[in-house]
Amino acid sequence: MLSVNPDLALLALWGTATGDLIDQNVSGAEVGDLIEFVYPGTGLSLWAIYDGDGHAVHFGVGDENAMQALCRSFLHQMAPRTAGGPLRRTSIRRQLITEIKVPPGTRIRVNNNKHQLWPSPPELLQHRCQALLHHQLSYDLLHLNSEHFVTFVRYGRAVCTQTLYKTKDTENEVATQTFQRMIPEMIPTESEL
Repeated sequence: MLSVNPDLALLALWGTATGDLIDQNVSGAEVGDLIEFVYPGTGLSLWAIYDGDGHAVHFGVGDENAMQALCRSFLHQMAPRTAGGPLRRTSIRRQLITEIKVPPGTRIRVNNNKHQLWPSPPELLQHRCQALLHHQLSYDLLHLNSEHFVTFVRYGRAVCTQTLYKTKDTENEVATQTFQRMIPEMIPTESEL
C-alpha cells in the first residue's frame, strides 16, 4: 500500500486555493523524484527534485516577484544571449513545494518518465544535491536551467527536453561540467558505489 506523506497531502488544499493543478502522484513523492511545475500556456516548466518532508530543491526563477518575471521574460525575448545583470542570477535552494512561486494554473506533478536515463544511486544523487545547494549561478533558459540542474542531480548528465532543435536526452556538456566543477573532488564515482 502506498503511504501518503501528510505534508504533501496538504498540497491538494493549497492547489485548490491558488488555482494550481496538483496531480495525485505528488502526495506519494519519494526523495529523488523529479517534480515538474508545468506553466500554463507556455510549454515551459520549472523543475525541482524532491528532497523529503514536502521540500524540493530547485534552480530557477520560481522565487522572483511578478515585475522581475516580466523583466526577465522581456530581456530573454529581446536578447536571449546578452540579457545579463541581477535578473539572471539565482541560487539553488530548498523550499517547501507550497512556497515555490509559480503562475496561477500551474500543473504540479511527479515526472520521472520524461527522460530515458538511468537514475544514479540514491547516495550519489543526495550528495550532488547537497553539494550544489545554495550555489548561485547565472540562469540561462537555453543553456543552464532548472531541468539541466535536476537531470544532472538525478542522472549525472544535464539534459533539457524544453530546448528546441535538440534530440531527446542530448547532454548539454557545458551545463554538466558547470555542475561537476561545483562538487568536491572526494565524491565517489557511480562505479565506486
